[in-house]
Amino acid sequence: MLYPADWTSYELLDFGEGRKLERFGQLIVNRPEPSAVNRKSDPSIWHSATHRFEEDKGQKGAWDEELAPFQIDYKIGNQNLFFQLKQTAFKHLGIFPEQAVNWQFIANQCMMFSESAIKPRVLNLFAYTGAASLIADRFGAEVTHVDSSKSAVNWARDNAGLNGISTIRWIVDDARKFVERSIKREEKYNGIILDPPIFGMVPKGKKWKLNTDLKPLLEQIIQILDPENRFMILNTYSPQLPLHQLKKMLASIKGFPGDFEATILGLKSSYGKELELGNLVRI
Repeated sequence: MLYPADWTSYELLDFGEGRKLERFGQLIVNRPEPSAVNRKSDPSIWHSATHRFEEDKGQKGAWDEELAPFQIDYKIGNQNLFFQLKQTAFKHLGIFPEQAVNWQFIANQCMMFSESAIKPRVLNLFAYTGAASLIADRFGAEVTHVDSSKSAVNWARDNAGLNGISTIRWIVDDARKFVERSIKREEKYNGIILDPPIFGMVPKGKKWKLNTDLKPLLEQIIQILDPENRFMILNTYSPQLPLHQLKKMLASIKGFPGDFEATILGLKSSYGKELELGNLVRI
């Protein structure tokens, strides 16, 4: 399992019994977590939570107390980036902390390109609030950020403005449609990042279902990934697609590199317990 370390602005304090207790800066949040199936390490510390989220049907729910938007930072090398977080109706705050291991990977890949005098072209699909886009831009990439949600893209724009970044290309579109157009234009990208949801609704388009739509999308993505100077990150969070099935799917895709890294992405609590959160594939 891969999990971030040495992040002073974030900490997984404890998890268990279907929930996780986290610290974002000075804020302590109690949120649902389906993967937290074991017992809590220390039930007494859960009283320290300042905000709690309760789910209704379909993962939508409500917070017990209103929270004003706030910022946390993340440091890579001599670069310090800031992200604006806020409450949503789906327990999320605008960032997935376990993704920090991918931010470091993106930074390292972009620096390697820079050492070879290559300005990498990076495509971030299902890009949400843009943390990966910001990291790639800050470390020298030409970034295209694609998400079908206009509100998510606007949130990502706000994060870019918070960091003085103005060079990202912002696209509100279905990832599949964007990739199809990129194939027709014969475009190539050195880095492709995708974090697709299990299910998704696309305005004026067909629904997204991970188990049926991921493979056709990857078959197309391979056509726009540079065959020589490249990297790729794929995250999946569906319990219906375990890692061994995902690896089998990738092996069946014509042209998909056979030397990919496949592992589990997660978090480690302050008590040393590991929380598995999803699959991670990297090229």
